Amino acid sequence: MSRIVLRNLSLGYLLLPNLIFYLGWFRFPLAVILAVGLIYAAYINTQGGLKDDAKKLSGKELLTLGILALFLTAYSGIGGYCFQILDYWAHNSKYYTLFSHSWPVVFQENGRLACHYFGFFLAPALLSKMLGHVSDEALFIWALLGFFLGMCWLYIISLRSFFAVALFMSLGGIGHLLKVIFIQVAGLDYQVPPFFIELWPVLYQAQWAPNQLIPVIIVCSVLFNDLVFEKRPERSFLFIISIFTWGIFPSVILVLIFSGILAYHYLSRIKSFISFQVLRQIIFPGIIFIPTFFFFLSGGGSVVNGFVWKFAPFKEIAYQYFFGVLVDVLILLTIIIRLKLHKGPYAVLICGIFVMLIAVSLFRMGRWNDWFLRGSVPLMVILSLFVVNKFSAWISQQPGWYKHKISYPIIGLFILGSVVPVMHVKRALQENVVTHALFPARIKFEPYPYNKYPDFYEMGKVVYSEEEANQFLGVKGSVYERFLSRLEP
Repeated sequence: MSRIVLRNLSLGYLLLPNLIFYLGWFRFPLAVILAVGLIYAAYINTQGGLKDDAKKLSGKELLTLGILALFLTAYSGIGGYCFQILDYWAHNSKYYTLFSHSWPVVFQENGRLACHYFGFFLAPALLSKMLGHVSDEALFIWALLGFFLGMCWLYIISLRSFFAVALFMSLGGIGHLLKVIFIQVAGLDYQVPPFFIELWPVLYQAQWAPNQLIPVIIVCSVLFNDLVFEKRPERSFLFIISIFTWGIFPSVILVLIFSGILAYHYLSRIKSFISFQVLRQIIFPGIIFIPTFFFFLSGGGSVVNGFVWKFAPFKEIAYQYFFGVLVDVLILLTIIIRLKLHKGPYAVLICGIFVMLIAVSLFRMGRWNDWFLRGSVPLMVILSLFVVNKFSAWISQQPGWYKHKISYPIIGLFILGSVVPVMHVKRALQENVVTHALFPARIKFEPYPYNKYPDFYEMGKVVYSEEEANQFLGVKGSVYERFLSRLEP
């Protein structure tokens, strides 16, 4: 498979939920106009002589990447085949709500519109509606396809090094490990923090929010490809716009990153930027996005928010911040310097991403701080892509690379970063449908239900809190509800 084919498949994968969203959430004829406009935007995005790899991904490589994607999909808990983290109350309930309700979704209890990012679930939910039942298989296959596209991108950017792909999956989370070790050595009891301020590795994120992680990996990889390999970063804007329906916080961060990249790339050649070929890649997708923007503006649920130092107890938050953020940032900076990325052509951009990472970490939004937990993901992914790409370029020129001193901190980083994810892999291998079927008396495994509650608003009130459930509510009389929604005014 060539890089051009992979890019086009990735675009189709990300845009399909948007087409479903337009046709299901917006009134005719706006829905048709948006759908046609999106298809045309995709067409112009795929034109223009993109560069391709001289060597395509072979069938053997694709099979290996497919097996890796299959493992990640099962490990993440999607479909209920392996251990599921607590957040699957929400994931499964959202999927069931989309299946059981007409679109746009209106909560039965209060008649309020649901304002949420449904992107990951829309295609399998539509198929479930056609089948007449909630389909585990449809959700699993959809996620498998997304992970497969993401792994293909990582493998290409890692210059076909599976070790570099594994390194990418383990970057981050060392501060959490050191915190746990410190607690054990000090003889203290581990307590759940008031809210999370931690950088988690990709492999750990896969269990908590695969619905947002999958598009972020794909979009960040395309952005890296268009910037580093193609030298045409504006082509990534359609990809970035497309994932607002998949996840709000990562999308906002990606728009900020993209803006910085455009400024960095075109600052010294403004005339190249002010051209039809460049501007149509930005303006046209931006116009198509406007109705979706009004949809998300209709969200009126209150959320906990404020700078992290405003929340008590301050000493506990400072302690969590030191281990959860500063330790991992310092480790990443050390690796960046070790690989001499700070002297490379993208040093300013990498520095800007570090500044953004710190800035994002200083503000809390959401009960558990989803703003940082999810907003930090694209920042970490892009930094990790620069690391693994540079490291892979270095080891490709060093046959005995593992004997060189420069590789020691990288290998150490990989080992330490893998500790926590490996523990979760072990749990997924122990608690799943196969082990339960073989040893039913010894291993109890039951995935979270889809339909215990009528919709995910009522689920949120019971399982989480009313405050968290209210985040899903749309504002009565919003611009979307009055002028854009398919519902009768």
